[in-house]
Amino acid sequence: MLDPAHVIFDEVKIWEPYAGVVPVEEITSGFAAQDKAFLEGCYGFVKDFYKNVPPRRDGSEAFSHPTNVANYLRLARCTAYVVAAGLLHDVLEEAVDSERQSRKTMGYKDLSVVQADRLLDGYRAQFGEKLVMISRNAGFPRNLAERVVTIVEVLTRHKSDMYYKSIFCIFNDPDEAVRLGGVLVKLADRMHNIQTIGIYHDEEKIYQCFKNIFILNQAKQLWNNLRAMVLEAQLTGHYIDNQASQKKVYSLEKLIKKCGKATFQALMRIDHPQNPSPKMFQLMTYLALALRKYILEEKGLWKVTSVELKPGVKVQHLYDGIISKYDAKLHRKEKRFKMQMEQEIAYCKETFGELCLSDEEIIEAMHCKDAMALKEVVASFLYDKGFVISGFECSAMCRHGRDCLRALQDRERAT
Repeated sequence: MLDPAHVIFDEVKIWEPYAGVVPVEEITSGFAAQDKAFLEGCYGFVKDFYKNVPPRRDGSEAFSHPTNVANYLRLARCTAYVVAAGLLHDVLEEAVDSERQSRKTMGYKDLSVVQADRLLDGYRAQFGEKLVMISRNAGFPRNLAERVVTIVEVLTRHKSDMYYKSIFCIFNDPDEAVRLGGVLVKLADRMHNIQTIGIYHDEEKIYQCFKNIFILNQAKQLWNNLRAMVLEAQLTGHYIDNQASQKKVYSLEKLIKKCGKATFQALMRIDHPQNPSPKMFQLMTYLALALRKYILEEKGLWKVTSVELKPGVKVQHLYDGIISKYDAKLHRKEKRFKMQMEQEIAYCKETFGELCLSDEEIIEAMHCKDAMALKEVVASFLYDKGFVISGFECSAMCRHGRDCLRALQDRERAT
């Protein structure tokens, strides 16, 4: 039996990733015989597949990622088919990427978007057959193995899909089990990704945290809806498998919290400069106070905002437009992102001219400023049950998909 102090720490701690590959014994721990056999079969299949996949950007073995994702799902008490989907979630996309890399190595022209999507469809059929065979050998229910295939398909981004659309498809799948399974895997996936960004520069780190916040925003809404549905069924006397429903709520809440805490930790490593000069420390103090004003007086974190920065605008408005700023980066609109950064730098030069800070110091301060604000957003997700960001959905951010469609057309013309 755990002592009370250990129980408290176990509740608040951030799950740390394995430095390398998570052993199969760890991932299958606690599962029944059929579930264990199926997971072992999936593990072996993925292990063989990843032998030809290059290392991750941080230099770690590629196979370490799906095993860490699967282990997080196990720790969140997800069912075996969801853990299996975590092991397999990148297989289809990696297969297409491997073919593209092979063509590049041999000097062939890269696949067009249409060709890549056709290739993906072919891999899907083979993948489905493989999973059914693994389930048959394990005595695992075929319908659940087919559900794993569907979850992995939903998680796999067509090259013709931009980021928001791909996330929208996960959160709006008509099959509730597939929708929830996909969301759970995505949260575990983003959690491990955010814990392995140490080699990235600050701008890229914040961008990766921004992507997590978008997913957390959708997941929080799903969690609220799921809780409300369970409560309504209980109050009205409608039949509901209470144990299964409570388990869904538990797993989703657990992964929202753990992914949120990992994202908070990543932002905490960026939100203050190392060994700041006295003048830099002054600027960071002003920015921190402005953030408190922005949160407490204007409730600015609750919605997507924008403002034209110019001399005379109050300092707290430096926090307006953070969502649209990193949204521009996500949509590969580097010019728009750079223009907003330049506006912020110019504003700081005018407003804080007496501090005589260099451009490099101001840029560092702007990264710290963005990290401070996004950290507050994550904390609100974690500890304010009603908190979601209004206007931060796929349809709103893509202006009903026009940006994504235009980007796809531009890429097709380029190829």
